[in-house]
Amino acid sequence: MEIDDMTWDTLTANASAEVSTSSAEYVPMSSRGLGWLGLKFERRDSLRGTRDLPQGSRHHVILLALSNGRAVRESNGERIDHELTPGRILIVPARTPVRWRWQSRIGYSVLLLEPDLLDRVAHEAFGLAPDEYRLNMTERRNDPAIANIAAILARETLSRDRAGNLYSESLANILSVHLLRNYATTPDGNPLDASRAPEQPSAHGAPGMAIQSRAVASALQFIQENYARDVALGDIAAAAHLSPFHLTRLFKQTLGVSPYQHVIQVRVNSARHLLSAGSGHRSLADIASAVGFADQSHLTRHFKRLTGVTPSRFRNGSANG
Repeated sequence: MEIDDMTWDTLTANASAEVSTSSAEYVPMSSRGLGWLGLKFERRDSLRGTRDLPQGSRHHVILLALSNGRAVRESNGERIDHELTPGRILIVPARTPVRWRWQSRIGYSVLLLEPDLLDRVAHEAFGLAPDEYRLNMTERRNDPAIANIAAILARETLSRDRAGNLYSESLANILSVHLLRNYATTPDGNPLDASRAPEQPSAHGAPGMAIQSRAVASALQFIQENYARDVALGDIAAAAHLSPFHLTRLFKQTLGVSPYQHVIQVRVNSARHLLSAGSGHRSLADIASAVGFADQSHLTRHFKRLTGVTPSRFRNGSANG
């Protein structure tokens, strides 16, 4: 596989900050050159060593571990030992001084979110000014929503399709809402209140581009949060404030797939995550039910169609790898 020469410094460091490193990092996958707005994606492979960002990153950084490993994070006077396993996430807000010390080789995905975008979504979704909320430094064992977004971004990065800009922008909005709902608080530590959100204009009729973008983002967010249940087209359309006809047409125009096809893709991505993240004790029927398929045969049919292998073969390959 060709190694992209994009460096961590280029994507994340403040141009005026001194960044010191004694580790080797390789980037087998990067969204560089795709023109994505608000969100960048990388797959990285880091060897043992250290990396200092004394002024932090200019992006909000979300790390998603893809392999087992150990890392030490020093930030805000704290020293935290991280025992990384596939699916574990680390969130580091922008401008947070941090030193990473990788104690073993580790593979991970990196999502880099523009603070200006998160500020805009905080205003639109919660009615908050930038000084009325904060994104918190967080570690969690897993977050299926972030894992699904990362999987979609990886697919879009591999396809190198510049027509996927709106898709990535919609995903950036979904990610922003998810972060605000689950990892952000008011400055005094209270949950954010969505009731303060300013009223949005209706998208019925012939929506303009800005309203179209919000409508697609709302539909994608609804699917991301509800894919595991029996999702009806009318439910998705209602979430986007569109008729089912207009929603289907807008989906195909902007994303190239129908809402149904996107639901199937999200379910298969979630199944891939469960199959590769130490869920060997779960039956395929249980995994099928967990991600929204009617039964194991439905999971197998769609999984093989989209990935080229059956779930059983994929799990065996992950376990042997």
